Amino acid sequence: MKVILIAGRARSGKTKAAYILKDILEKKKEKVVITEYSKYIKLFAKDLLGWDMISEPKPRTFLQEMGEYVRSLKSDIYFVERMKEDLKIYEHFVDVVIISDVRMPKELDELQEFHPIKIKVANTLKSYDLTKEQEAHETEHALDSYTDFDYILENKSEEEMKEILKNIVKENEL
Repeated sequence: MKVILIAGRARSGKTKAAYILKDILEKKKEKVVITEYSKYIKLFAKDLLGWDMISEPKPRTFLQEMGEYVRSLKSDIYFVERMKEDLKIYEHFVDVVIISDVRMPKELDELQEFHPIKIKVANTLKSYDLTKEQEAHETEHALDSYTDFDYILENKSEEEMKEILKNIVKENEL
């Protein structure tokens, strides 16, 4: 099983990149799943706020606060450990797992046993709708100085993104 980690700030195009990759890989007959570190936090938002886990705008402040709270109670790698457990299950069912919401350095570094491909999506379009508080949150800046990405993907257009992702798939023989 191959693991692909997609990192970036809010609204950078991480999810778009994940779905483009999934489409490319499925056309090559690969079994692919897209998952998120935040899926457990989103379940709390569903239970506590009635959010359907899809609709925009996301309850971003709640999600940021809940993530902080869980990390403070459990550990700063709580979500990584949960993902490792999930990956052990996924490996029996799929060829590729795409984690589409990497925000913290440890979410990249603690999965080395899976030899992941690490992609950062950088939004050059700057169309954020975050409040100043949301923008200042640690999860928006934790990867600013992280340099161990395999690829940096500028989110300029969907067609450009598709071509670059096709090349990444080819280069990594996925």
